[in-house]
Amino acid sequence: MSGLAILSIAVLGKQGNPLFLESYSARRGGQADLKWHYAAHTALDFFDERGASLAARWSRLACTDSPAYKTTDSYLGMLYAMEDYAVYGYQTNTRVKFVLAIALADAVIRDIDVRTIFRAIHNAYIGQLSNPFAALDTDKVGGFDAPITNKRFAAAMATIAGQSAQGKP
Repeated sequence: MSGLAILSIAVLGKQGNPLFLESYSARRGGQADLKWHYAAHTALDFFDERGASLAARWSRLACTDSPAYKTTDSYLGMLYAMEDYAVYGYQTNTRVKFVLAIALADAVIRDIDVRTIFRAIHNAYIGQLSNPFAALDTDKVGGFDAPITNKRFAAAMATIAGQSAQGKP
């Protein structure tokens, strides 16, 4: 979809449980996949931190209920960077979180490219929710939303990551 090297895409539920997490890096299985679970769950701290700072700002501005002070942008930007990848975040209005790990290279990562990727992920997620045969929000596993196991959704994520549905570039 873009010139960026996407290493992992994660969709996290309202409670932070992984609904979908897939690795698109060259190394797969075992410790390599565990690395992306760690990256996604580390990103949750940044989502909580940004949410708390927005809530504090909104409470200070409670006397002025002007919508100009409230942001509707769901894109959180780069959450953190490690030595070989950067993690970006996006949160829907229903508190579902999308986490994207992108390889750090010599090329510049532009925000507009990352926003476009998140918009595509969000559209695929909306398509998944609109599927009448998908598990409903009432189909919870242990109090958490059920993981997304739809092959069409997985294929859409692979296409967004620039891979074929079988995971081959």
